[in-house]
Amino acid sequence: MTGIAPPTARRTARLLLVDSEAIVRFGLRQLVAPDPELAVVGEAASPRDALVVADRCPPDLVILDVDLGRGDSAGVDLARMLLERHRGARILVLTGNRDREVMMRTVRLGVHGYLRKGAETADILRAIHALLRGESVFDSRPRGAEASVDVVRDDDRPAVRQLGGAMLTDRENQVLRLLAVGMSNREIGARLLISEATVKFHVRNLRDKLEVRRRTEIVYTATRQGIV
Repeated sequence: MTGIAPPTARRTARLLLVDSEAIVRFGLRQLVAPDPELAVVGEAASPRDALVVADRCPPDLVILDVDLGRGDSAGVDLARMLLERHRGARILVLTGNRDREVMMRTVRLGVHGYLRKGAETADILRAIHALLRGESVFDSRPRGAEASVDVVRDDDRPAVRQLGGAMLTDRENQVLRLLAVGMSNREIGARLLISEATVKFHVRNLRDKLEVRRRTEIVYTATRQGIV
C-alpha cells in the first residue's frame, strides 16, 4: 500500500532589518520572533553594512527605513542596489518619512511594499507575509488620516505601461497630482473649485484608464508608470 507523503515543511523566510535606530531593529526582532516562519538573519544601521550582510546571507525580505541618518537619498540608493544585487529579495520600506516624493521614488525603483512607522504591528506582520506570498503592500493614507494599508496581488497589478500624461485630460492630471499628496475628494474639489461629485467622476476615469479597481492603487500605479 502506498503511504501518504508527509506535508512539505515551509522554509523559514530570512529577514534583514535596516534601520539607523537600534530600538527600532530590536522592536522588529521582537515582533517577528514568535512567528516560526520568519527568522531575522541580520541587521544593519548603514547602507554599507546592509550590503555586506545581504551579500553574506541573501535575504528573502529586507525591511528598510529610507532615513538612515544621512538624508533619504542614502536609503533610496540602498533600495536600488539591493534590488539590483538580490533580485529574489522582496523589499518593504518601513519609514517615518512623510515626503510623498520619497515614496514615489522608491515605488518607481520597484520596492514591493511601503509602510509608515505609525502602522499597527498587526499591519506590519500582515505586510511581511503578504510580500513573502508575492503580493505588494502600499500605505496610501492622507496626512492626518488613520492608516489605510492596501494589499495588491502582483498578478492583479497592471503591467507597467508608458501611458504618459497625454493619455489623461488636463483635469485628470490635476486630480491625480492632488491624490498623490494625499488629498480627499472634498479637498480636491475645494482646491480645483469643482464639486465633490465631479472629483469622483474624474477618479473613476483615472481608475479605468490605469486599469485598477481601487482608489489607493491609482497613485501607486501612476507612480510606477512615471505619470506622476
